[in-house]
Amino acid sequence: KEGNVWPMVKEKALERINSILSAWGFGTTFSHSFRIGGASYYLAQKVDPEIVPIAGRWRSLAYEAYIRSF
Repeated sequence: KEGNVWPMVKEKALERINSILSAWGFGTTFSHSFRIGGASYYLAQKVDPEIVPIAGRWRSLAYEAYIRSF
């Protein structure tokens, strides 16, 4: 709506991202991919490993199994 700012909820954000990816010929993605990518990026940037699960709302150290190198 013109002049108003509305928060984008996860489902709508993912829907928009996937429509853009589809238009460019890429497959769809899932919100979990962003959490994995964020954790990997933070660690690549030398962020304290104790901060990573907090920032990504991981309840355990399970994120460590998903870490990718850049």
